Amino acid sequence: TDGVEGGETMGAIGDSSTLTTAQLTTVAEIMVAGAFFSTLGSLVIITVFLNSPELRKSFAFQLVFGLALAELGNSFWPYFFMPREGAACECQAVLLQFFSFASIAWSGVIAWTLEMATNTERKPGGPSPSSLAAAVVGIGDPTRAPDVRKFHVAVWSTSFVLVLVPWATGVYGPAGAWCWIDPRHGAEAHALRLACFYLPLWCVVGFQIRTYRRVYARLRRVASLAAATAAVRADMRREARERESARANEKAEGVETKTESSPPDATPAGGGETARDEDEVDVEATLRRLLRRLGAYPAVLIVAWTFPTINRLNNYVQGAKTGQGDNYALYVLMALGMSTQGVGNAVVYGMSGAVRREAAVLLERWTGVRFGG
Repeated sequence: TDGVEGGETMGAIGDSSTLTTAQLTTVAEIMVAGAFFSTLGSLVIITVFLNSPELRKSFAFQLVFGLALAELGNSFWPYFFMPREGAACECQAVLLQFFSFASIAWSGVIAWTLEMATNTERKPGGPSPSSLAAAVVGIGDPTRAPDVRKFHVAVWSTSFVLVLVPWATGVYGPAGAWCWIDPRHGAEAHALRLACFYLPLWCVVGFQIRTYRRVYARLRRVASLAAATAAVRADMRREARERESARANEKAEGVETKTESSPPDATPAGGGETARDEDEVDVEATLRRLLRRLGAYPAVLIVAWTFPTINRLNNYVQGAKTGQGDNYALYVLMALGMSTQGVGNAVVYGMSGAVRREAAVLLERWTGVRFGG
């Protein structure tokens, strides 16, 4: 469950919302249901990571682990369930702001690393972007492993700063079915909502769309080249087999053939040839699977945050301070959208074939029951 905000003020906390207590309770219940599945999805990713030495060595999955930590934290705040003003309300607001932003930031980090890992463009007289990334965290540098710790420092420290800003200005408080930045503080609260969450959110979404479009184009070129190379090699192997078959027929007919009449084949037939065929198919299949998944990465944030953004704009334009502009349908859509982020990230980023295999191995080890093929 994953989001940074809720409705306006509710019940005894404040009576400015035009939504009823029952309506706001329904919105909060949707968030709790989403939080439960987000917690499960995040725990699966974290458990598999901690128990798999191979996945712990993978830089890509180290980034996914950071995202899973953020999503796990982001799934906790709905369990406070409509707290009244006080320590519990402020704690929920802090958790919501910190982990919601951290989740968005990790999504941006994954997009950036994929961009750097596939970008070989070089400006005249200057280093390539990938060489700059290698200098910073080791991406693309074969002499050292990328350092994920620098990303942890950047994400968690930035999230902490953006928690402190609303806290220092005293705007945390009731925000409808849960607590976040209290809209009763007027223009200052709305400005902080924009600066501390919504503006960074849509900047990350825009960056993801731009990045994945460019990566998609690069990988399509690579996939096309791989397919063309495989076709050429298949032709060469077919010709080699035909030559071998012709020589075998000549020998069977008693025709003497000079050993130097045919040059040695560069590609041996038999098991080695079959293994090469399978390797090429694997490369092509992997590239095409990655191409299909690229569009899902920004889609997670778009699905999760389109209706919350529309609802918040509606609240602001209509005068959120007095509760005017509250629309129950928009609040329900907002809660449903935000509830998809944790599960969506777990599926899109975490549930790869390698993760599923490791999860099956762990389940078999712990339960004695074999899962999968």
